[in-house]
This record gives sequence, structure tokens and C-alpha cells, in this order.
Amino acid sequence: MTANPPPHPSTPRAYPVFPAPTSAAGVSQPTPGAPPVFTGAAPVSSGGRSPRLGVIALVLAITAAAGASILSAVTAYPAAVGAMTDALTLSPEGLENLSNDQLLMVLSPVRGLVLWAEIGFWAGTVLGIWAFVQGIVAIATRRGRGAGIAAVIIAALGPVVFSLIVGASVLGGITAGAA
Repeated sequence: MTANPPPHPSTPRAYPVFPAPTSAAGVSQPTPGAPPVFTGAAPVSSGGRSPRLGVIALVLAITAAAGASILSAVTAYPAAVGAMTDALTLSPEGLENLSNDQLLMVLSPVRGLVLWAEIGFWAGTVLGIWAFVQGIVAIATRRGRGAGIAAVIIAALGPVVFSLIVGASVLGGITAGAA
């Protein structure tokens, strides 16, 4: 059996190349045995997670709060004007004197507008709940945490914004219809 001869002393020996080890503190060691070198703060990594989940939640929350409020307010105003105008023709002394049948008769001509206001309400409710839950998931999984926090806040305040805007629109419509 013949053994392989040892390499000639002048032949350079090949060492495996390893990537420079780094630590969380931003220190690297360029070659094994060399002194560590400070390379700055370690980069903050999102762990390969995309912030898309939080951004989508934020878009949903804004759409729910603003879109539903605008749609319902735009349709609630003329509905209130029409209902109040018809109500005053039936009972000039006040709405409390109208029977249930008369109240339905007052709302009948504006039922299309009332339907659109209701569609705005329910669409805002569904989108707002979706945004709220998705924002919480984005916060918990660190996938768009800042946008997720904003989405949760906007989705939580959405019903208040909706109530104030649509309530003001209805009151304005009642005032205009009574004039």
C-alpha cells in the first residue's frame, strides 16, 4: 500500500473560508484569531417579515372611518330634508303626533337614500372590525407594527367619527327641511 506523499513545504495550504462572525452588538471578527472589530450598531431586522399586514389594516381602517361616514352623511342629509318636509305636511304641529303608519309614509319617498346610508353604516362596520382585528395581528406578529397601531386606533374611533358626522348631517337636514 502506498501512502500519498506529504505536500511539498512550499505549496500553500488551502483553508476553508468562513463568513465573518458577527454578534448582536455589531462586533465582527474578520479572521479567526484576529481581534474583534466594532462595525457599528447591529442592524435591526424585521426577521424577513413584511409590513404589508399593518399597512393593509391601516388602509381598511381609514376607508371604514372616512368612506362610511362620507357615504352615509351625503345620503342622510337629503333623506332628512325629504322626510322632514313630508312630515310637516302631515302634521305641522310636530312629529310626535304622527302615527306609525304616517311615519312609514314619511320615510317611504326617501327609502333609497336611507338604504344607501345604511349600506355605508354596515360597510363601515365590517371594514372597521376587519381593520381592528388585522391591526392587532400586525402588532402581535410585528408585521407593520406602527401602521397596525394606527389602524387599531382609527378603527376604534371610527364609530365615534361616524356618529358625529352623520348625526350632524341628519340634524342639518332636519333643520333645512323644517325651514
